[in-house]
Amino acid sequence: MRKTGVVLALIALTLIVTTMMTQAATAGNPTTGITNDETSAGSTTILARTGVVFRGPIAVHPFVDVAAIQASGTKIFVTVNNVVNIYNPSGKQLGQLTGFSEPQGLATDGKGNLYVADTGNSRIQVYAPPYTKKPKTLSDPGQYPVCVSVLNDGEFVAVTNLPGSVTFYKNGKAESPIPVGRVYFCAFDAKGDLYVDGLNSIGGVEVGEIANLTKGGRKLKILAHKGSILFPGGVQVTTGGKIAILDQEATSIYTFNPPVKGSLGSPVATTPLTGSSDPVTFVFTHTNKDLWDADAGLAEVGEFAYPAGGSALKSIPVAGGIAIVPAALP
Repeated sequence: MRKTGVVLALIALTLIVTTMMTQAATAGNPTTGITNDETSAGSTTILARTGVVFRGPIAVHPFVDVAAIQASGTKIFVTVNNVVNIYNPSGKQLGQLTGFSEPQGLATDGKGNLYVADTGNSRIQVYAPPYTKKPKTLSDPGQYPVCVSVLNDGEFVAVTNLPGSVTFYKNGKAESPIPVGRVYFCAFDAKGDLYVDGLNSIGGVEVGEIANLTKGGRKLKILAHKGSILFPGGVQVTTGGKIAILDQEATSIYTFNPPVKGSLGSPVATTPLTGSSDPVTFVFTHTNKDLWDADAGLAEVGEFAYPAGGSALKSIPVAGGIAIVPAALP
């Protein structure tokens, strides 16, 4: 069966079902991110809010096990409804952060700071490890941030917003949003270029670049590429500077060399996420030998070898936006 487009608040287990990918309405909160999941199979409870499905109860109990967090060399952060859970790679929950309204994208930096796109509250919340103190707030007034990317330990922060803009922060100070259309996922490279993907006005997949964003660049350029990306997913940049783009429908990640004369060319690697249902976004481990995806269809995050791919090495039964410490720095 061919999948149809669905809009998703990238909070685990929450599917906002539509018949096609639409631009957010101007009234109310246009929570998005995107998923290509075609079904809400499983045990569900329909809430009063039309079109929103929760699979099972999610406990909300803010806590942070500081000793466990400090003892865990790797920490995995996942958005789950209106909270962010913290796990070790074995799936043990180490903490839970609360106080969000439909959080979506997550990112971390080289110091272990966590950045949460708090979509419904129009802000980015920044937590310093061990994630026990009040976060620093980067306001994004009038926007609904869905993805966040960080460079130079937070000196530069970029977020993609609905209904269609990028907000850029330097040392915590925001510029006016840059209109860019319906882009959803984003990632910096080491030079300060920002890569994005999303859908154009007729529903086609587009990959773009704001070159030199950290040095004054403000124009989005659409990049040509060979091969077909059927439905846009997360974007990341490897430690070697290559551009990795997730195709939700193909359940694969395509890795490209940096663009030359406006083109990414052909993929230099294809990473199949075997057994995945609807992977929405992903994050590299700091070695770039593995990655973790967030699968809306299976409602889990899973670890895969990179670039070889194949079946998941391990999984945790919860899915949403995802980030990891230590971070993979471009």
